[in-house]
Amino acid sequence: MSVTTEKRRISSILKPYPNLDGSRLNGSLSQNKVHFDDLSVESVLQDALESNRLQRFEHLLAAVKEEQFDDGKFQQVFIESKRSVYLLNANFGMLVEALLSVNWVVRSETAREIFMEFVIELLVAHSNYTALAIAKLVSQFVPKDEDRAGWTHGVPSEGVLKVLAPVHELIVRLKNVIPMIFNVILVQLRKQFPYFKKPTHVICGYLHNILWMTDHSSMFSEELLEIVFNRLLTIDVNTPRNEIEDAEFPEDDQIFSMDEDPVAAAIDEDDKDDIIMKLPVAETLDCCMEKMFVYIQQKASSENASDADRMFKVLLALFDKHILPTHNTHHVQFLVFYICSFKQSYAEYFITYLWKQVCNPNVSTPMRQAAVGYIASMLARAKYLSLVLLKSTLQEFSYWVHNYIQRMDSMHYNQSLKAHMVFYSVCQAIFYVVAFRSKQLTSSAKNLTFLQTLQLSSIVTCHLNPLRVCLPAVATAFAGVTRAHQLAYCHTILERNARRKLATVYKNESQTPEECLDTFFPFDPYMLKKSGKRIDLIFLQYQASEVEEEHGIINPSEPRGRKRYESTSEDVDDFLLESKRLKNCHGNGQDPGELHFTYSYGVSPGFHS
Repeated sequence: MSVTTEKRRISSILKPYPNLDGSRLNGSLSQNKVHFDDLSVESVLQDALESNRLQRFEHLLAAVKEEQFDDGKFQQVFIESKRSVYLLNANFGMLVEALLSVNWVVRSETAREIFMEFVIELLVAHSNYTALAIAKLVSQFVPKDEDRAGWTHGVPSEGVLKVLAPVHELIVRLKNVIPMIFNVILVQLRKQFPYFKKPTHVICGYLHNILWMTDHSSMFSEELLEIVFNRLLTIDVNTPRNEIEDAEFPEDDQIFSMDEDPVAAAIDEDDKDDIIMKLPVAETLDCCMEKMFVYIQQKASSENASDADRMFKVLLALFDKHILPTHNTHHVQFLVFYICSFKQSYAEYFITYLWKQVCNPNVSTPMRQAAVGYIASMLARAKYLSLVLLKSTLQEFSYWVHNYIQRMDSMHYNQSLKAHMVFYSVCQAIFYVVAFRSKQLTSSAKNLTFLQTLQLSSIVTCHLNPLRVCLPAVATAFAGVTRAHQLAYCHTILERNARRKLATVYKNESQTPEECLDTFFPFDPYMLKKSGKRIDLIFLQYQASEVEEEHGIINPSEPRGRKRYESTSEDVDDFLLESKRLKNCHGNGQDPGELHFTYSYGVSPGFHS
């Protein structure tokens, strides 16, 4: 063979890493069934480097790719490869890639140990292979399609855990000898996170492995959970509430409770644990949220109080960074709602943190509005909140609003909605919480006296007229409660506001009046079935007091349109009397004072009995 031909062969086979992805040996090599009982890895590499004899190298590379060896030969290959690490420079990138790609996790314990020692030795000696090695390890975290049976609702079987355990062990050992390697691990974890439309077991399996890593690499918990939050938010915003409702309750298949077969209902009750969401992406989110709830419960219930406190601080930091600025999330925020249920101090700290955001003029208006929405929704929906915390927060709201009104009264001010967006949001929060929690807030003379100290009448009659921009559902419910308990008289103001507006009925997803708050209720009823069982225990449904029922503020007999969920659009005025609702729906005999209540904004205040 000529020198020129030999050089060509060397350049085609020994291409420096990382320019190897497009370079592979000829197909004929991989089809040669090579047995290399007489091959020594060290001698093969030395021959290739020193004598340009590549035939034995080709045989070695092809055999490693095809894994033509039993457990004993596997151990021999990696013992020799470890001994030859000093020769594995960038020219042998193809061989290194083949060695790192073998299916080592299914080998014997001894074989796995030898493989791990080789990887550690390799990365200590040659840092240029770090990204490749970590990429191969992280790829083990992605379940394959044939692994579906090993992941029931995102929970791994014992067999799956045994396969994954050595991968985590190797990562821990690498982290201990190469501290900076975890930055590469985080990069690969972000890069290889499965697409949100992948099968449920794939995404849940990957999530399980990331949560597993927080146990053995706790100092990186926040970074690891940030990866999780980013992906869960992606799934959440791509799973709208209306799509879940449409999938769970198709229009043609709606069955009212009076027609249900009691035997079938009993069977459903027994099979609750096996209920699967009909929308595939919702099923994925449900399983992921259940895994997160289990994880939070383990941390929050830890005997070590510092573990629970650290978990809360990490979740709060991620909430501030990712959830609060994200529009149109439906379920991920319940992770914070859930952890706050473990300690009253967590709930107090969370509300205080949000209130500081509201009061800070350097925070953007949309963020301040979102913070108000979270406070109001939590005060209304969290069953675990104490009455003391509820009243103290309302008092803070009231104090801030009255100070704002006094400042505006002493100067000429812009009366547009945008100029006072935060003020109107806080006012609506007061109206919403007072109406929603009226049963608790009016249960005794002492509580009624407290409500009187809020001076609600002064708020609704001020020149800024907050009722004109409130959601009709909130304004109506608040007006009914305050009238029933003689706290304020709002109906005259509502009627005057209605006469000023065009008598236009705005329906779902249609254009809304210009002067109306863009409001959402982040803790609307939870719609996922498996993970929702945990939220049901701490979630408050609307309860009207006897006085309010006597005054006709709600209609207890009004049937729910859907079996499980509160609608996010069609049922915003369910608390109105049936006669008024029929008038508004058919446009017959509409009174100017009733026109204000017919708008619908795609939100769910949840005023149901």
